[in-house]
Amino acid sequence: MRLATLVSSTLLLVFSSAGFSQILPREDKQAEAGLEDLYDKFETQESQKAEKKKASEAAKEEEKKAPQDINKISELVRLSPFDDIAVIEKRYLPKTNRFELSASGMVSTNNAFFNNVGANVRGAFFFNEKYGVEGIYQYISSSERPITKGLSSNQSVLTTALVEPKSFYGATFKWAPIYGKMAWFQQKIVPFDIYFTPGIGVTNTANGSSTSVTLGVGQLFALSKSYGVRWDFNWNFYSAATTDSTGTTANSAHSDLFLGVGFSFFIPEATYR
Repeated sequence: MRLATLVSSTLLLVFSSAGFSQILPREDKQAEAGLEDLYDKFETQESQKAEKKKASEAAKEEEKKAPQDINKISELVRLSPFDDIAVIEKRYLPKTNRFELSASGMVSTNNAFFNNVGANVRGAFFFNEKYGVEGIYQYISSSERPITKGLSSNQSVLTTALVEPKSFYGATFKWAPIYGKMAWFQQKIVPFDIYFTPGIGVTNTANGSSTSVTLGVGQLFALSKSYGVRWDFNWNFYSAATTDSTGTTANSAHSDLFLGVGFSFFIPEATYR
């Protein structure tokens, strides 16, 4: 009896030891997997913290550099101007070595005795973007205003005592120092040039011809690189001969101010820009 009990106790002890040895490794594997997960989470958190710190330091460095960049830009005013600055200051409509042909209708704005309307044709050649020479011919048609008819019919004043321009031709120096862009009813950007045209010529009146000095100012709106719309004022100064009722002829200073509106065409076709 004692021997059987001893044998059964020994067998129980052996089987218990074997079962324990099988369970223990499973528990160790689960523990190791949990530790690995904890290590992975810790490393991810540390990596995120490092990236945030790096981004914060980079932002601070950019803030420090910003005032220095502004100071550098402000120092550009101390630089000497470049001789070829025109390379970066380009006009939309190029004019260098091109001809400009213009036609416009015009009306006198300062003649109190005659309604003067006419046509104006011009031809110009540009040496560069700012400077050129221009020839002008103006044909002028005159008709008496009511005040002039009243002087002739009611007071017997001869209209030969009044200056009646018939035509003008001459040459001018064309200077276009101003250019820019403007918005057309918020629909389109239109480039423009503003020009000045001092020159000399001859004015033909009903009583003869006279040497004239002309001054002009105008604006060209470029619709393409070959043509545009223009308006201009031309003021012609001259000494005109008049004859009074006694037949005496005398010279008097006179001026005609004309407003013209028309088109300009440029040839040949631009091969640059």
